[in-house]
Amino acid sequence: MRNIRAGVSLLLVSLLLFSCVKKQAIKKMEVEPYAGPVTTEILKKHVGLRNVKSIKSLVDIKIYRDAEPISDLNGVLGYESSGFMRVSLFGPFGLTVTDLLLSGNLLQMYIPPKNILYESKMPEFSFDALMNGGFIYSMEDKEDVFVLYAFKPEDNNIELVAKYMFDSTYLLNKSILIYKKGAEILRVDFRDFNGRTPQRAEVSFNNGMTIDVLLQEPEFDADIPDSYFSAFEHGDKKVLPFQEVLKRLEPSR
Repeated sequence: MRNIRAGVSLLLVSLLLFSCVKKQAIKKMEVEPYAGPVTTEILKKHVGLRNVKSIKSLVDIKIYRDAEPISDLNGVLGYESSGFMRVSLFGPFGLTVTDLLLSGNLLQMYIPPKNILYESKMPEFSFDALMNGGFIYSMEDKEDVFVLYAFKPEDNNIELVAKYMFDSTYLLNKSILIYKKGAEILRVDFRDFNGRTPQRAEVSFNNGMTIDVLLQEPEFDADIPDSYFSAFEHGDKKVLPFQEVLKRLEPSR
């Protein structure tokens, strides 16, 4: 019963927060071709959605396993360029079934019906970590694509932890790839750009799972309370490493 009450409360807060999402069509935001020199520092400044202060939007999310659709959910998304993002997904009767939070380098996924909290530190997604010198960088010019590589010093060696891909005309960050021990474990592709802002994102895991996120009637540079991005407290939740999410999503054999 406590989890149901918490889910209802979260739904009400989310609906109040996003009730003022603009209903009119979003105007096309023009983007100018990039004409300056391209360096690792320039590419770092173009990672993610650094040009947008914030986004709040309704979202449609489709989940696939090995290209076969398995789930279709609705929810809300909040984003701030300082390194915060939260996606709440609703199931039957409007109750929250999943809440995903990125706060700095902390990644959390809370499953209210089961009272399970998955969490992990993911500096590869943290803009602060990207800028504070915690990684070693190199770049490559591949015809119409610039690639920024992020390496992490590890046991007298360097390990590739992330790859960021940009188109060469506008320096739009089209893809982010995350690596673990030399293997790609996660890929995020941004698509359907409105100026510099993507309207769709596809998140692919190395176990065959794909999550397609479509923004519906987004509002840019909106005011979102800081409390909306507060980390989930452990409390009486069962806390597991985020890597367990991928294991639980693996197809049954």
